[in-house]
Amino acid sequence: MRTVKLILFLTVFYHCQVIAQTIHDSLPRKRLSYLTDNKMITGLDSLVDRTVVDFMQSPQNCGLSIGIIKDSVSYFYNYGETKRDNKVLPEKNSIYEIGSISKTFCGIVLAYAVLEGKIKLEDDIRKYLPEQYSNLEMNKLFIQIKHLANHTSGLPRLPDNLKDQQDFNLLNPYKNYTKNMAFEFLKTVRLDHEPGDVCEYSNFGMALLGMILEKVYNLPFEEIIKKKICLPNKMNSTLVNVSQEQLMFLTDGYNSAGVLTPHWDLGVFVSAGGIKSSTNDMLNYLRLNMNEEDAALKLAHRSTFNNGNNVALAWHIIKTKYGNELIWHNGGTFGYSSFCGFIKEKKCAVVVLSNSSNNIDHIGISIFKHLQK
Repeated sequence: MRTVKLILFLTVFYHCQVIAQTIHDSLPRKRLSYLTDNKMITGLDSLVDRTVVDFMQSPQNCGLSIGIIKDSVSYFYNYGETKRDNKVLPEKNSIYEIGSISKTFCGIVLAYAVLEGKIKLEDDIRKYLPEQYSNLEMNKLFIQIKHLANHTSGLPRLPDNLKDQQDFNLLNPYKNYTKNMAFEFLKTVRLDHEPGDVCEYSNFGMALLGMILEKVYNLPFEEIIKKKICLPNKMNSTLVNVSQEQLMFLTDGYNSAGVLTPHWDLGVFVSAGGIKSSTNDMLNYLRLNMNEEDAALKLAHRSTFNNGNNVALAWHIIKTKYGNELIWHNGGTFGYSSFCGFIKEKKCAVVVLSNSSNNIDHIGISIFKHLQK
């Protein structure tokens, strides 16, 4: 009898908890206030605001900058703060870490090097390495330069000796990793599939491509992108090392829990994720890519692997449900997240930069859905 009463009591108690939770969830929650320059006048203004509201309602997130190209016109929207509690709204020249979007810069530099006759996409990568590395092949198939750009090299995402660097710091994990360490690690690699056969994302492979491009141009990667991409296109806020004059534009970065995190020093991984930029510069960059004003840009967007994943020279390519081709990339570091892409058929482009590490891809994708209608 006691058992029956206990079960009855627990059943009633459980249902009371469910009812209480349902009532709690249905109550209106206090909306967090945040800074924005969105004037809420046009349909695009409203669409952007609806798209970002959930992200900005999360207390872990800090700031957000969005750039949009629609019918050749540029639009900018900013939300939140450049640094937690400083009450300073980001603007179009605020500088963020763009993470793996840096890889698309590497792909474009590679395209220039190919057209200048400095390198071939089909070259054996060992042609540009300090040793023979007989282990970097399978069934007599070697890793080609293009395999580094489209993530089909078979090289791992990260090297096993990453933590062996001097003064390794998990919060700044690439800072003291050297070229010599990369070349020593290559001696230990054992490919588990033929190069060019499987697409597996590799930061290490893109870092190696950056090192090879530094060798063929005899310049640091930052100088190469400045010469080939940034200066010709007035991208003065796109850089690796922030100057004293530009520090006032540099945002602070926050991890997924909302905790301040150090800026990353990518070192030899710079081509895989070391670039910083602004929405103003990134719209210039996307406009450049969308217009494909020279042969190198066309080559950078040409598919080099299409078997489950469609990858060009670092850029990813997908067909949208509206039948358009979206060329895109995203990125993330411990304190930042980023997304960018363009659709040539619709003459539209979107960049989203945040100084919070929580993913913002959905914001960019939602805006693209509107731009295609």
